[in-house]
Amino acid sequence: MTAPGWLRRTASVAGAVPVTLLLLAVLVAGARWAAPDALGTGVGPLAAGRWETLLTAGLAVRTPAGTVVTLALVVALLGPVEHRWGSGRTGVALLGGQVLAGLVGSGGGALLATTGDRWGHQLSAAVVVGPLPGVLAVVAAASATATPLLRRRLRVVLGVVLVMAVLYAGTAGDVHRLAGWGVGLLAGEVAHRARGRGHDRGPVSRRESRALVALVVAAAAVGPLVAALSRDPEGPWALASHLFVSGRPGAGLLQQVCAAGDPGDCRLLTARARLHGPGPALLSVLPVLVQLVLAEGLRRGRRAAWTGAVLFSGVLTVVGSVVVAAVLRRPAEALTLLDTPRAGLPVVALWAPLVAPAAVLALLLLTRSRFAVPAAPGTARRWAVRAGGGLALVVAAHVVAGVLLRGDWAQPPTVARLLLDLPARLLPPGYLGEVLPRLAPLHGAARVLADWTGVACWAVLAGTAWAVVRPAVPSGDAVRARELVARHGDGAMSFMTTWVGNRWWFTEDGQAVVAFRVVGGVALTTGDPVGAPAARTRAVPEFTAWCLAGGWTPCWWSVTDAVAAALPGARRVQVASETWLPLGGLAFVGRRWQDVRTAMNRAARGGVQAVWVRWADAPLALREQVARSSEEWLAGKGLPEMGFTLGGLDELADPAVRCLLAVDPDGRVHGATSWLPASRDGVQVGWTLDLMRRSPGCPPGTMEFLVGTAVLTFQAEGAEFVSLSGAPLALPAGAGDTDVLARLLQNTGRWMEPVYGFRSLLAFKAKFQPQHRPLWLVHLDTADLPRIAGAVSRAYLPHLSPGQALRLARTLLAARRTRPAPTQPAPAPESAGTVAVAR
Repeated sequence: MTAPGWLRRTASVAGAVPVTLLLLAVLVAGARWAAPDALGTGVGPLAAGRWETLLTAGLAVRTPAGTVVTLALVVALLGPVEHRWGSGRTGVALLGGQVLAGLVGSGGGALLATTGDRWGHQLSAAVVVGPLPGVLAVVAAASATATPLLRRRLRVVLGVVLVMAVLYAGTAGDVHRLAGWGVGLLAGEVAHRARGRGHDRGPVSRRESRALVALVVAAAAVGPLVAALSRDPEGPWALASHLFVSGRPGAGLLQQVCAAGDPGDCRLLTARARLHGPGPALLSVLPVLVQLVLAEGLRRGRRAAWTGAVLFSGVLTVVGSVVVAAVLRRPAEALTLLDTPRAGLPVVALWAPLVAPAAVLALLLLTRSRFAVPAAPGTARRWAVRAGGGLALVVAAHVVAGVLLRGDWAQPPTVARLLLDLPARLLPPGYLGEVLPRLAPLHGAARVLADWTGVACWAVLAGTAWAVVRPAVPSGDAVRARELVARHGDGAMSFMTTWVGNRWWFTEDGQAVVAFRVVGGVALTTGDPVGAPAARTRAVPEFTAWCLAGGWTPCWWSVTDAVAAALPGARRVQVASETWLPLGGLAFVGRRWQDVRTAMNRAARGGVQAVWVRWADAPLALREQVARSSEEWLAGKGLPEMGFTLGGLDELADPAVRCLLAVDPDGRVHGATSWLPASRDGVQVGWTLDLMRRSPGCPPGTMEFLVGTAVLTFQAEGAEFVSLSGAPLALPAGAGDTDVLARLLQNTGRWMEPVYGFRSLLAFKAKFQPQHRPLWLVHLDTADLPRIAGAVSRAYLPHLSPGQALRLARTLLAARRTRPAPTQPAPAPESAGTVAVAR
């Protein structure tokens, strides 16, 4: 970029955010010349009549490091809002938020102090400076007009961080920042609803809900450690920091306890005084590290991580209840090792060790269905062997070394005493002063043994936990199924056989496999059997008989004519029409292809390129854009996330799946498609369209450009066909069945058109002049249809809540009243944007 261009761009940015730039300049000047205590606000300054401090508090920050962090947050948070809102509105909101945050924060501290609460007195005595309360108020208010996805992420992420800061660190500044956030949320909602607008909360996708739960688990793990690292944590849950770090008793407390004449207490306190150094420090951090590893597994949807997090939270809840009971049983006059009178502790602080892990445990139990990604077969056994073996080695080394070093302990240890001493070595040091080791090392190697045994145990658990939550490598039946798909998976839906969530049934000779899942006693297949032609034909009646023998109702879902013909006497009804493009001589020539040619020419003029990637190898910036588009579409539509034969972002991770992205010269992703391979003898002979996502505001024709480019690419590579998959509940003209059930499905498709757009999707695919192949539901008895309908619904909408079902019904009824459905599919509107390809 030339110098004049650079200057013009800088001037343009500066002109768009003058309030942000002015605040940055004031903070930089205040760091050099201001006196924070003279500008700060709080109960004291306001009681003295210095009301101007409600504004002057935002002109300075107390420390140089704090100034740097504040400057970065102002740029990251306030700048985008001002660019969107305008300077006038942003300036008024900033000043109002700063004033109201100061009033609410100071008022809350003063009110709490009137109850005699020690924390309230600390808040009342503090002086607060910094502009972040006002900045957070602006951001919170602006979130009311953000997209559903951005609104939810802002509120959850910043809300969790601010609440944890208040609960654990608990400084007056933390309270004022949380007050600003709360004031902004309230003001934003009031203003938004005053304009006659409401929020459709919309569903939360699996990917996003996993990330949010992982965030809460990580915040709950890190919170006590942050409080412990604070020089003087004051929050109501700061007491929980004693669960994770060792506070070395002062000389005064040592003298007081030892002078009382109780040699046991004196010895224990002296032992605790020695709990400092790298070993105990690591012992304070490693439990947090284990929880962070589990949180990462939760983000990935791993069932093993969920199980580990539940067990960990359960243990912490039990231990927390023991600690609370121990504290409440102590004499009322004092908790000696805390050096804190019990009467001076807030009630919420006394219950913190129990409430915090119990709340996390409840959250995990409520969201159990979101974490269904299984580990590879045998993972639990391998983890037990590795973790158990590692812990056994550490325990054996502890006992043997302890006996050999018997002269280095205050009392010569026996094997039994060393084993009884071991559990206390696993707890973070200084566990509220209530749990201390039974043996006191005096010096030398015994000190090393006492300090590092617990560290070694936690290191084993952390290392083996990471191995469990890593992505599973297919094994067992999954590998057998994948091998058959590579050799004989030349059907449009064959690759879906490999997806997570399927179970697999193999013929006796292992030459064919049926992918299925059992929902409500119904065995739903994922398309046709996969295998050698003769084995596929045999598999249909054999699998059906196997299901009946096991008490399940067989249902062949989205299958081709070959499966329907292999079950003479079975009933069938068409549920979708697959759109099929034979390759070899395809050319976008003639009037029928005008829309496709126009889209590709428009993309070329705009410099938009079609970029082929494998999801795991794609640049992070591109992956994040695709993920954000997918989440925004789901949140904006208010639709429950669908599954079963509808792939999502999780299915993109398979290395065999190819992704085609439309990327403009600035690196912005306009749209994305994913393609599943169809293979014969290890050679890819066809491709099936799975996922389609279009970014908000992208040029029209983006999806036509992507699909057209992909089709020509596959043809050039020698592929035999491309399947654009099927649209359920939407059939081409003349393809309907005269069966009553078929007519009912057609009417259902028309009713659901305003929400899911199945018929518009079929019209979009018609632009590529495909052949239509029927996909069938094959069943044995009409009496089974109610159960099958329920199973299919639950398979496609596994996370549909009662509230979402009610909202979906209201949307359908409203659309039915305002716009009667057409009898034929309407052309796909450009405003349809992103669509989830259905089968």
